[in-house]
Order: sequence, then C-alpha cells, then structure tokens
Amino acid sequence: MARLTALLACLAVAFGLFYFAARTPEPLAVDAPPAAFSAGRAMVDDAAMAPVPHPVGSAANARVRDYLIARMNALGLSPRIQSAESHRAKTFGGETYVAGADVDNIVGLLPGRDHALPALTLMAHYDSVPGSPGAADDIASVATILEIVRAIKAAGVPARDVMVVITDGEEPGLLGANAFFADDPLSAHAGFILNLETRGGGGRANMFETGAMNGGAINLFGETARRPTSTSLSVFIYKLLPNDTDFSIAKARGYAGFNYAFIGRQFDYHSPSSTVAALDKGSVQHMGDEVLGTAKALAFSLSLPAKTPDKVYADVFGLAVIAYPAEGGWLALAAAAALIGVGAWRARRAGAFSWTDALKGAAATLLLLVGAAAALFLTRNLTGAAFGFVEQRSLLARFPLFEAAMAFSGLGVVLLTGALLARGRAGVAGVWTGLLLVALAGALVVQLVFPTIAFVIVWPLIATALVSALTGAGAVLGRVGAALGLVVVAVTLGWLGGLFHGVLQGLDVPEVPAAVVWLAALALWPLVWPAPTERRPYAPGAAALMAGLGIALFMRLTSPWSARYPQAAEPLYVVGVQSGKAWRASQVAPGPWSLSVLTADGGRIGQLRVPGLSRPIAAAPARAVPFIPPAIEVERAPDGTVTLRAPWSGDLLTLRLDLRCDTPVAEARVNGKPTRILNPPGRWTHLRWQAARGGLAISFKPVGPGVLEMRYAEYLDHWPMGAIPLPPMPADVMGWDMAGSTVLVGARRVGL
Repeated sequence: MARLTALLACLAVAFGLFYFAARTPEPLAVDAPPAAFSAGRAMVDDAAMAPVPHPVGSAANARVRDYLIARMNALGLSPRIQSAESHRAKTFGGETYVAGADVDNIVGLLPGRDHALPALTLMAHYDSVPGSPGAADDIASVATILEIVRAIKAAGVPARDVMVVITDGEEPGLLGANAFFADDPLSAHAGFILNLETRGGGGRANMFETGAMNGGAINLFGETARRPTSTSLSVFIYKLLPNDTDFSIAKARGYAGFNYAFIGRQFDYHSPSSTVAALDKGSVQHMGDEVLGTAKALAFSLSLPAKTPDKVYADVFGLAVIAYPAEGGWLALAAAAALIGVGAWRARRAGAFSWTDALKGAAATLLLLVGAAAALFLTRNLTGAAFGFVEQRSLLARFPLFEAAMAFSGLGVVLLTGALLARGRAGVAGVWTGLLLVALAGALVVQLVFPTIAFVIVWPLIATALVSALTGAGAVLGRVGAALGLVVVAVTLGWLGGLFHGVLQGLDVPEVPAAVVWLAALALWPLVWPAPTERRPYAPGAAALMAGLGIALFMRLTSPWSARYPQAAEPLYVVGVQSGKAWRASQVAPGPWSLSVLTADGGRIGQLRVPGLSRPIAAAPARAVPFIPPAIEVERAPDGTVTLRAPWSGDLLTLRLDLRCDTPVAEARVNGKPTRILNPPGRWTHLRWQAARGGLAISFKPVGPGVLEMRYAEYLDHWPMGAIPLPPMPADVMGWDMAGSTVLVGARRVGL
C-alpha cells in the first residue's frame, strides 16, 4: 500500500507541474500599462479582421487588407502594398505540384536610429483558408504584431528599423512570402526574422523552429523569453516534417530567426470554429509576452546574434531555458554513467545486485517499448477515429479525454511489466540498473548521430540515475534518499508529461509516445515494483490499462459533436462538363446531415474521382443543372509554342488543373515565369490556383509530336441554380472548407 500511495503522490505532483507549465497566462486588459503586451488590445484588432473567412483574392480579404493599411498608418509604419503574381513548384514522387495566386503583401517600416542596420522583421500572414474566419490562423499573429509594434514605440526610438511584413496567400503555398523575398527590394533590408503562426486555437506559444547555426540566437532566446516553451527537439523534428510556414522561405535564403506558434485546441485549426469567441486569449497573451521580450532586445540592440553551431536546449516548466553546446552532451552522459555506477555499487554492497537481473532489465526495455507501442496503438484505434487531420476531428473535439486514455494505457504497461519481472524472482536493483544501462547506450548512439536531441534521453536518465544513486538502485531505502528520490521522480515525470503532451498534439502516430512511456518507466521503476507480500501485483497495471481502453471505448460509443465542436460537412455539387451528369458529393466523411444532402435526389451513394484529389470521395447521382463550361483555350504560335489560357471569373474559388504530356517540352512557363512542369514525359503536373486576376497562362514548346492530357476541376462559390437547396445545418454541424460549392469537372486531349 505504501508503494501505491507513493506512486499516486508522484503522479499527482507530476500532473500539477505539467499543468503549471502548460497553462496560459491571464490576458491583460485594454488598459494595461503601455510598456506591456495586452491581449485585450490585440483582440480588438482580431475581432475587426476575423468575422468571416477571407481567403486570398476574396472581397473579405481585401477588407482585411484595407483595415491593416489603416492600422499600420496609425502606428507610423507608412505601409505599402506589394501586388504580385506568385507561384511555387514542388516535386513529390516524380510528379510536380504547383500552387499559385495573385497576392497583396503589406510592408511597413518603423524607423530606427540607424537605417543602415538590418531591420528586425516581424512576419505573419493575413489570409485564411476558404472555410475558416481564421481568428487564430493567422489573424491572432497579425494582431499580436500590431500590439508588439505599439509597445516598441512606447519604449522609444529603436536602434534599428522594425519592418512589418504581413503576407498574403500563405495558405495556398507560402505565396506572399515567396513574392516578398524574391521580388521586393525591402527584403534585402530584412535582418533577424520573428515569424508568428498558429495551428490551433489555444495552448502556449512554442518557439519551434530557428534558422541555421542557432547558437547565438538561442542565447538571446534564453535571456529574453519570459515563460519560454521550446526545445531543440522541435527544431529537429520540424526539419523532417513536410510542413511549411512563411519562415521556410526566409530560412531557405539564409535568414536567421525564430518561428513561433501555438498548437493547442487543434479542433479549431482551419475550421469554421476558429472564431474570436473560441480563441484562447491567454494564448495570445503568451505569444505576445514571448515575442515582445525578444523583439525589444533585437530592436534596441546595435548587433544581431552571431551564427554559431546549433545548441542543445530545452525549457524547464517554462521557467528557464537550459542550453549548452552539442559537445556538452558527453559530459552529461559521463555524469549519468557515474551515477548509475554508484547505484549499482551500493546495491552490490547490500547484496541486492545481480548481473543476471541486469540482463533481464536490459531485455525488459524491449518489452516496455513494444508493449507500450501496442497498447497505445490499440487505444488509438479503439476510439474508432480514422487517421488524418479531418478524420481525427472526433478526437480533437475531446482531446483531454483522449490524452487521458493514452496516458492510462501507457501507465498500465509500465505497471504490468514491473509486476511481471518481480514475479519472475528478479531483484529490483539489477533490473533497474539494466534498464538504465540500455538507456545510457541509446543516449550514446543518439549523441553520436543527432547530438542536439540526445537530451530527450539524457536528462531523464541523469535524474533517474541520481535516484538510483540515492537509493542504491532501489535496494537501500533510507528516509532521506527515498524522500529526495520521490521529489526527483515527480519532477522528471512532470517534465516528461509535457513531452508526452507535445508528441500527442503534433503527430497522429500513436506508437511514437511509447518512447516517452519508456523514459517514464526509468523514473517510476522502484514504484512499479511490487513487494513480495502483495497479493494482487498485477491489479494496478490491469486497472490502469483497462481505464485507458475503457475511455477509448467510451469515445467510440458516444458522440463528440456539439454546438462548440460541430461535425464537419463539405457538400459539393459536382457537374461533369462532357457528360452533363451531376453528383452530390462530400470531400469529408459524411455524417447524418451530409448523408441526407447527398441522397436528396434519390441517388445511392458510391465513389467519385475528382481531378486534383488523391482519392475518391463519397457521391450520389443528382439532377442535371445548367452550367457554363470552363473556357480553357489552347493557342498555337508560329514558333511551335503551345499556350493554355484559363480566364478567371468572379465566382471562381479554386482551379485545379492536371496536365500530362507524352513528349518532352521546352521553355515551360506559368504566367510568363519559367517553371519546371510537364517533364519528364508521362508524368502529371498538378496545378492549384487561387485568385488569378489576369487568369492562368501555361506555355511550352513540345519537342516532338504528341498528346497533352488535361483534367480540370473548377470550384465555384455557390450552390447551382436549379438544384434542391441545401437544408439548414443543425447546431452540431458546420460547413467545412469549400462547402456549398459547385465543382465543374472535365477532361480533354490536345494533339501537339
């Protein structure tokens, strides 16, 4: 009973530490002191800019642009608009993807004392995705920047210029940032860049990405961040992910800087529910507090951080940043090894250590990792939610409940593993030492290959090895050593709780948090080891595992949808241009309301392929409606150049155009700019365009005779005339992305 009491006490304290580190600060009101950042003042701007969705090229986005011009003029930034056509091409799996739009960036300058110094650059984007007001992504960041500029002005004239770059067209593909850094002369004046983003409607602002050679920058971050949330692990992981922000464009051009975002309440990310009312004002306050301190230090300094080798760093409960050169990891490993040795030596002197038990502990590492991965995978699947951002929205609607299910399942595996080894007549000292030695070996490998992330293993290992040294690997339980050990265990678990929380939020890969469960097991081991007199040693572990699985099953059997967390619905009316046939379709899995919409014309639901989408969507035959077919023209010049022209109408939201040519082409251009498309022959080029004021023009010279294949989908911003109207949505359903659009689809073959 004493063991379980201590275990529960440690878990309770750990949760308290985690909660303290994860909570957002109280937002300051509009009457806060001028030198302070006030979320209340920022939210006035947020409310003015984010009442409705405002995607690039829309009338609503133009209204946001005009509001920003007025606000930036009032702040003395003398803003101007950079209007540009921008597109970017990427290649995946041998196929080319091109995103483009006409954008209106807004660039302003707060003059400093020395205009020759590179400017501190504050950057965010003001466009939203089509179906979301974007009160968080990214109007919260834009409003935060306006309040930061006001606070900097209140502090006096900065040493260097402060440049504000509010980009357009980030959502379709970083188009505004691409245009700014490629074509705007002021981009040469940019110095250190602070980019602000959001991927949710709450949580603490995480500084998750830096420029290359971040050693000097991290020193600055540690000195200026008030309640920092950041680790070199996030910097490492972000490099591996396909995700991008505007900072990606700057970083690729060699700029130094920081990238901030909050990622809590991800249900609201790119969602109609991303409203001013749903936005956590404390998250805005934390973002402002963190960025303002660093921004002021940069703005009033005559020098920028030096580029030195990347550092190992992480915050500790938001209280401070521990940072050191990558080589310092070797000293940490040496300290861990020494402490493990002390613990084993004390246990051996007490006659409680066996190398056979140590081998069992080493083998138990595999059992813990595999068992935790299996339990977490089972728990995730038992919820019934499919994988994918939209598919997992039922989890995001009740994320704390899902997080509790995963935590209970992981704890259950740790407790059951300890009970299993104890019943195998192994000794706690040897088994624990074996576990620690495997962790030491793992940390050594990571230190050799990826030194900036080795701390993830090394820091918990040092703390756990310290407890082992204090308690003789769990065999010498003096009162002082045991008490200190419990404190260290609780602190370690609280820190790992933050890591577990971050991994669950950032990745929909349920097996990955098993690594955090394993690290927690290192600290918990003496507390999961049942005494020989315990009658039901497996009961605590079984209870924890059943609790996790039970919560997951509850989530499967109950509906998460409510007026605050509505189910996504994206009804579309798809019309085949050549056939004249029509379908009622949905790009997201249809719920009860969507099913009634799809079958309103009496058709049975099947599958339909739409150009530009990677997989079929649910659709049912619908009544034919009148439509005006897309006017995609093919022109041939005397020199052999072939040009495709797609004019742009006022009701066109998005044009998706797939092209494939069976002969090589030369001099390929999109809207007059050289672009790598249509090569090699036989490979598809996928274009997604928004807001092309002058239309879309694609030109190329075929090297020889051949055939150009074309597939297209035009998304129009209205339900078709003549169709049965959409019924009102119930309170627990919301229109997602391009809900209510008419989609004209077709295909052509053009001889070359």
